[in-house]
Order: sequence, then structure tokens, then C-alpha cells
Amino acid sequence: MKNLKSFVLLMFLLLAAGAIMSCKKKDKSGPTDTCGIPDLQLTASVDVSNPCGLAVSASGKVAITEYKQPYGSTGITKVWNSYSDLLAKKAPAQSFQSVGAEAIAFDNNENLYITETEQNARIVIYKMATVNGVKTYQYLRVIQEGFVNPRGIAFDSKNRLYLADDGKDRLLRFNDPLNSSSMSVVAGVFGSPKGLAIANDTLYLTGYSSDRLYKYGLTAAGGLGKSVVVSLPKLVDVATYGNIVAGASPGNKRITLLNSNQIQTSEVTYSGCTKTLSGTGDIYGLAFVKTTTGYGLLAAHYNQNKILFYQP
Repeated sequence: MKNLKSFVLLMFLLLAAGAIMSCKKKDKSGPTDTCGIPDLQLTASVDVSNPCGLAVSASGKVAITEYKQPYGSTGITKVWNSYSDLLAKKAPAQSFQSVGAEAIAFDNNENLYITETEQNARIVIYKMATVNGVKTYQYLRVIQEGFVNPRGIAFDSKNRLYLADDGKDRLLRFNDPLNSSSMSVVAGVFGSPKGLAIANDTLYLTGYSSDRLYKYGLTAAGGLGKSVVVSLPKLVDVATYGNIVAGASPGNKRITLLNSNQIQTSEVTYSGCTKTLSGTGDIYGLAFVKTTTGYGLLAAHYNQNKILFYQP
């Protein structure tokens, strides 16, 4: 009987220990997030005059265009060496004058491309150069091929440039934009394409008037492969990082976050999750940036003259 009591006591202690261990494990892992979309929090902001286009290079440089009113006004495009320099309110490393600059991008070699809309309707290219041991940007040339309100630009893994030619409702490709203005029309009729982003040779394009976000796999030749459409209202820019896609809708004063892995079916049957960051004014440009702890999202808050910084 004594041995039986000892055995029962031992079993009770072992079961209790197992229960405690399992509770601790459950508590550590927390609830399962079936969306796979982080809860981004506003952690910092910095004053920047009329910010519109945003871009982050592979090495972490940040470029921001200034869009000035009225129509045809000259603004200043600024480049910082890092997002931390920007948020620390340091002076930009370099500045350029731009007219109606609404979008900007770095190629895979850190050269800088700015789309000027309105009467200029062109792409202005600045080449990365090293002068006296210092990396700097020098004006190279323009591409001006009959665009009407050129907007979003992005590069694929082969350093081919894609342009959303908003006014002509088409997507263009330049195979060697640094040296040639030769282009191809990839596709058309998106409904006022404005925002453009490419990651892992998957292209995201916004249709402003059609209230759509298009997702395409790029072919080896630079064409559009499988297409998926998500219904989202009045997007003007899109950015992507990992499996997260962010779209800016300035008229609705919000940023919509999606999980790219869930963008698999067309808009009429889309069942993926979305999360929303609500603002107090017009947010235009978006860009993700790598940080020391993971990543963050930069957003150009145009009418409050601020760059907002969100982190998980």
C-alpha cells in the first residue's frame, strides 16, 4: 500500500510537471496568426517638405521626391545614406531639382531613376559614381519617349526597368535603361496604372481608376506570366517586402497590408486577410527598409509634410 501511494504521488507530480511545461510552451508561442500580416505601429516621424515618391536601395540609401504645387513647379529630390540618418534629421547627402516628380527607384547597381510627370513626362537618370573616394550621384541622361504622366518604376532581377505609363494606360519595359531608350509595351488597359513594385520577379501594379491591385509573375523574357487581381480602392503606390504587400490609398487616408502568399485567386473570390493603417491625410509613396531588428515601412505623408515610420 505504501508503494502504491508512492507511485500515485510520483505520477501526480510527473503529470503536474508536464502540465506546467505544456502551459509554458503554449504561453511562449502565443496565438496563431492565420493572416501572416504583422501589426505595424507608428514608431517615428520626420519633417520632409511635400514628400511624394519613396525608394530604398539595396545598400539602404533612401530617396524622397518633393512634389510642389502648382502644376509644373520645381521640387527637390533628396537622398540620405540610410533610413537612420533620415529619422535622425540629418541633412541629405545629396539633392537634385525635379519637376513634378511623383516616383523614384534605384536599380540593382544603385543608380537612381526619377519619373517627372506633367509637361516634362520623362525619366531622369543619375549614375552612381565615386569622386575622390566618395560615392555620389551625377546626372547621366533622360528617357523621353512620348509618355503621358509616367508614374511608378521598378527593376527586376535582370536590371530591366518597368514603367507605369499612367496617361496611356500601359506597362513599359526597358532592357538597358542606363544606355538606351529602346522600350517594349508589355501590356495595357489596367485602369490608370500608378504604383509599381517588383520582388523576386513578381510584379505588383495598381490600377487607380479600376480599383485593382494586379499581381504578375514575370517570365524569363520580361513578359507577364500568371495574373491575379485583388479589388482595392484608389491605390497610388505599392511596396513589398518578404511576404508583405502594402498599398497606399491617399483619398481614403490609409495603407492596406496583404500577405502575398494569400493573393492566389481573383478579386471576386479573394479570401485573404488585410490589415489597415489609418492616417489623417494623404499618404502617397511607400518603401520598406531593412533595420537592425528586422524591417520597417516608410510612408510619405504629403499634406502633413512628414515621413512616417512603421515597425512590427
